[in-house]
Amino acid sequence: MKKSLGRKIYIYFVIIIAFTLISVAFTGYWRSASELENQYEGLLTQIVDNVVHETDLFLKNYERATVSILTSPLVKETLDLPRGSNFYTAENAIKTGVFQSVLINNPEISMTYIVGYNGFRATDFNIHIVSFNYKGFEEYVEQLKEDTGLNGKLMIRDSGFLDGHLTLVRQLGDRTSSKSFKGIMGFELRIGELNTLWKGIKLGKSGYFFIVNERGKILYHPDSQRIGKQLDGNQYQAVEANTDQTFELPGEPGRVFFSRKSEYSGWTLVASMSLSEQRQPISDLRQTTIIVGILTLALASLLAYRFGQSIIRPVRLLESGMRQTERGQWTRVPLTGSRDEMDQLISSYNTMVARLEELVERVYETELHNQENLLKRQLAEFQSLQLQINPHFLYNTLEIIICYAVIQKSGEIKDIVRSLSYMLRYSIRTDLEQITVANELKHVLYFMEIMKYRIQRDFEIDVRIHPDWLLNNMVRLTLQPLIENVFKHAFQEGIDDSHAIVIDAWQDSVDFCVTVTDNGCGMEPDILLRLNERLMRSHEEKSGSQTTSEGSIGLMNVHNRIQMVFGAQYGLTVQSTKGEGTTVTIRMPASNAPAIASSRAYPS
Repeated sequence: MKKSLGRKIYIYFVIIIAFTLISVAFTGYWRSASELENQYEGLLTQIVDNVVHETDLFLKNYERATVSILTSPLVKETLDLPRGSNFYTAENAIKTGVFQSVLINNPEISMTYIVGYNGFRATDFNIHIVSFNYKGFEEYVEQLKEDTGLNGKLMIRDSGFLDGHLTLVRQLGDRTSSKSFKGIMGFELRIGELNTLWKGIKLGKSGYFFIVNERGKILYHPDSQRIGKQLDGNQYQAVEANTDQTFELPGEPGRVFFSRKSEYSGWTLVASMSLSEQRQPISDLRQTTIIVGILTLALASLLAYRFGQSIIRPVRLLESGMRQTERGQWTRVPLTGSRDEMDQLISSYNTMVARLEELVERVYETELHNQENLLKRQLAEFQSLQLQINPHFLYNTLEIIICYAVIQKSGEIKDIVRSLSYMLRYSIRTDLEQITVANELKHVLYFMEIMKYRIQRDFEIDVRIHPDWLLNNMVRLTLQPLIENVFKHAFQEGIDDSHAIVIDAWQDSVDFCVTVTDNGCGMEPDILLRLNERLMRSHEEKSGSQTTSEGSIGLMNVHNRIQMVFGAQYGLTVQSTKGEGTTVTIRMPASNAPAIASSRAYPS
């Protein structure tokens, strides 16, 4: 059954939209839930940390108030008096000189007292207490004196002598670090300021905060009826076991708790929030995402259907017209009337159909004509480059022949004329595109025979090419121009015994390279750079007819002829160091087959 393009477009649109909505909704819900849980846990941690810090700071402030009493010389002298002494004068002095300043600077202290082990006792009040229970105070003081946990440090007792108070008690000795104690001192501290601090903590609509001491007694709770009562055993164990982390409390379902114990007071502060309240934003987000996703999917499905139909109708018209064209019937497709891109496409199709037959024939004719012209052009360029013989070299050679012929009769004239004859015959041949390395070396040999008389001395070229590579193919007239270039430019100051030219070759599985190296004057770096740049772009510029220097077939000529025979990836590269010499590398494809008609390069 043939599938409808419109149906496929509609199904693909719906799948993409549904997949996108589901992915976004799931990812957003998961990320939001995770972030909210982390935020709530961080909020609980921050709140508890702040409360612990503020509570400890509040209590430590009153610990500093004990220092003035602890270090008072008057208190020390009084506690050193023997038992049975008259303490009346000392009691009044301590109330006036010690207690008054402490009570004035610390209005939250309701009562302060000192009880010596020698029988001394002094008390003072910040507010007038009418019904003061002296007997109960005596019993409370005796319990404090028997408390073995004081050990010279400040102790906070949540069961104060006065209702709604905390007791801050400390032992008194000869020195701060002394282990010999002679009495105790204490503050009855109102906890109204602490209650205000604790009541100000907001943990949402149903969250709350409470404090228990080291024995599980509830010191503070929003429900005043629970203050002073003991926390349930399982609950207290859960609080103690899960310090500094979130946990669930037995008997409190649907809530999350976080606890932290104060190292200073020994109290454990616990914050709680409702899980349903914590997850309400996530639930609202999920519900909103589902509703918006359903509405978006329905609207997108409708738009996808209409969009698919607006594409399918013109496409079907074009399909019908193309079928007719395929049968050879050049049929025009009617416009839809929408004046959009589809109408433009149909209009372009109709124009294409009207000209298709004519254009196809023209393309074939043009392609054949271009190929013929390209072959002719390449052949003409190749032959033109081959026939660029340096006339200046011929003129100089002829002058030498004339001079020798006039001055003397010698065998030198025969050698020069014979060598020149072979060189001319080798140069003007146009039927050979590739020559063997041996033939090129033979051409160089004749060239050097003539050069011997021009430079008036023997000059031998060091040929280091392996015999196995002498039958490799290379382009005709490539080595001799490079040798001539050395004499003109590398040895331009004249020839001496230290000058040398080395011809070498190497081959790998891809390339066959022949190098011409001299130890002449070398090139300046900027000249070398410009030369290599010209070599790299020469196949685009077609500058093979230009010469690099007067009176010689230039490097560009040789480079372009190599590229015409073997391709643009081959040719010349030049390396040179000023004052040390120059190396020209001819890069050609690796081949062991002899060149065409190479045996006829030089007749026997």
